[in-house]
Amino acid sequence: MRFLRVGVLTVFAIAQLAIMPIAHATSTGIVISHVIAGETNFSNSELIALYNNSSADIDMTGYCVWSNSFQSAAIACVQAEPNTKVYIKSHGFLTIASSSFVANHANYAPDTTYAAANRITVSGDSVYLKDSSGNEVDRVTWGANKLVTGGTLVRKETTPGAGTLMDTDATDPLVDFSTVASLVYPANASYDVVTIIDVCSNLTGVQQTMPNGYLADSNGDCQVDSCLNIAGLQVSVPDHFDSDALGNCTEHDECSNLTGIQAAIPGNMVRGDGNGCVWDIVPIELTELLPNATGSDTGNEFIEIFNPSTRVVDLSLYSIRTGVNSDKVYSFPDSATIAPGEYRAFSDTTMKFTLVNTSGRVVLMAIDGSVLGDSGVYNSPPDGMSWALIGNNWQYTNQPTPAASNLASSVEESEVSEGGNTPAPCPAGKYRNPLTNRCRNIESDAVVLAACDADQYRNPDTGRCRKISVASITPCKDGQYRSEETNRCRNIATASTAKPCKDNQYRSEETNRCRNLPASSVPESSFAVQPVKDTAMAFVGWWALGGVGALAVGYGVWEWRREITAYVGKTIGSFSGKK
Repeated sequence: MRFLRVGVLTVFAIAQLAIMPIAHATSTGIVISHVIAGETNFSNSELIALYNNSSADIDMTGYCVWSNSFQSAAIACVQAEPNTKVYIKSHGFLTIASSSFVANHANYAPDTTYAAANRITVSGDSVYLKDSSGNEVDRVTWGANKLVTGGTLVRKETTPGAGTLMDTDATDPLVDFSTVASLVYPANASYDVVTIIDVCSNLTGVQQTMPNGYLADSNGDCQVDSCLNIAGLQVSVPDHFDSDALGNCTEHDECSNLTGIQAAIPGNMVRGDGNGCVWDIVPIELTELLPNATGSDTGNEFIEIFNPSTRVVDLSLYSIRTGVNSDKVYSFPDSATIAPGEYRAFSDTTMKFTLVNTSGRVVLMAIDGSVLGDSGVYNSPPDGMSWALIGNNWQYTNQPTPAASNLASSVEESEVSEGGNTPAPCPAGKYRNPLTNRCRNIESDAVVLAACDADQYRNPDTGRCRKISVASITPCKDGQYRSEETNRCRNIATASTAKPCKDNQYRSEETNRCRNLPASSVPESSFAVQPVKDTAMAFVGWWALGGVGALAVGYGVWEWRREITAYVGKTIGSFSGKK
C-alpha cells in the first residue's frame, strides 16, 4: 500500500507539471515597456525602454538588453561610475537608445546609449532583459508585420492610469503589447533614474555611507575595523592588544594582578592562576649557621643555604631575617645565585648580618612572603659550634661545614670504646654532655650549695631549698600518727590485729614489723680459751675498750633516739593508763 501511495502521488505531481504554464522569465518588477527597431531613412534608430512595475526603487546596475538577431554580445548594459549604483525609481523608466536615435532626436537624452548598428530586426525578433547575474528578467517576441519601420511596440497598462503594466510573460501573440504605427517613447526618461554612490563596492548591497565598524583600506574597499578606539583602520587586532565585545582594543596585560601593563611576563615570574603572574620561587633550604665563632665573631660567622632543585636560582628573590622576632632583614649580594645541589655559605662581612651569642633565630624568606627555612630559637651557642639542620632536627655540632653537607658532632678518640663507634662510659665524677658528646666534670653540691635555712629543706629532685609549711598540715585522723621521716600520716597498728612474732623475733615499735632477736649465746670456738695476764698495758687496754664501748653506746643512743623516745613515751603512757 505504501508503494502504491507513492506511485499515485508521483503521477499526480507529473500531471500537475504538465498542465502548468512555462515561465520564460524571473519576475523582479522590471519589464520591457517600449521597442523601436528603426525609422524611415534611419534603419539604425533603435530604442528600448524599461519600466519599474514595483513600489520600490530597483538597482539596475549591470542589467543588459539582448536580441535574438544579435547573439555575439548584449545590445547594451546599464553601466555606472566606480562606487556608484543606478536605480529605477518606483514606476519610473530607464531608456536605452542607439547613437543614431540620439542623432535623429537631438533634444532627447536616453539613460544609456550604444553605437549605431542593426541590433534589432523589424520583421521579426526577440528582445530580452537579463539582470547582473545573467538571469533573464523579461522578454518580448514578435513576428512579421507586428513591428513596422517607424512603429513602436508599447506594453499595455493593466488599468488605464493605474501606473502598472501587464506582465503575463506571454510572448506570442503579443497580448501584453499594442502595435503603434508611430514612434512612442518615454520623454526624458533620465529623470526616472537615480545614481547612488556606493562607498563600499566590495560589500553586498549599496552603502551610501560607511557602515558602522568599517573603514576604507588603501584600495578603497571597506574593511571591518578591529579596534574602533584606535585611529586608522585596524584590519586585525594588533599584537599585544585585546578586543572587547564593543570592538575596543586595549593593550594586552600578561599579568592582570600587577600594577601597570605587562606586555610580557616579567623576568623571575611565571604564569599563575588565570591571567595573574607569580614569582618563580624555588624552595631552597636554610641548613646551617655559626653564631659564636671561636675567637672573634667578625668575619667568621656564617649562614648556609642549600639548593635541592635542578635549576640555578637567582637569590635576589630571597632574603634572610635575624632576631628572635625576625625583625632584621638582609638581602643577598647583587647577582648572587646558587647552583643545583649546591651548599653556599655567606659570612657576616658579606651580608652585614649579626648573629647574637645569647638567643637568636634565622629565617629564610622568599619575595612573596613564604617562609622556606626557620632555624628556630637557639640559646647560648657554645664556642665554635654551629647550629645545623641534621636530618630533620636543628642541633649543635662541633663540626661546622660551611658550603658543605652538615655533620653531627664528633667524639674524641679517648671517649670511644674499643668496639668502635659507641662512646665509652665517662670516668667517675664526670658526665656526657648531650650537646658536645664529651665528658664533663660533675660539680659537687657540697662545694657549691649553701645550707638551707632552719625552716627550709632541700628538694632532692631540683636541689633547691623549699619552705617547710607547718600551718597548712592537716592533723592526722584517729588511729594514725605522723611519720617523723616522711611527715605523712600512717595507720597505728593495734596489738589485736597484728600477727604474733616468732619466738626468735620481736616487733619494732617504729614500723610494727617483726625483727630477728640478736643471738643470746656465743658460738663455740675451735680453740681453747687462753688466760690473759694482767699487765700495765692490759689495764690501759681495758680503759680504752671501756671508752670505745661508751662511745658506741652513746652513738647508738643518738642514732636510736627517736625509737627510744617513742618507746619510753609509750611505756609511760601504759603505766599512766593502768593508774
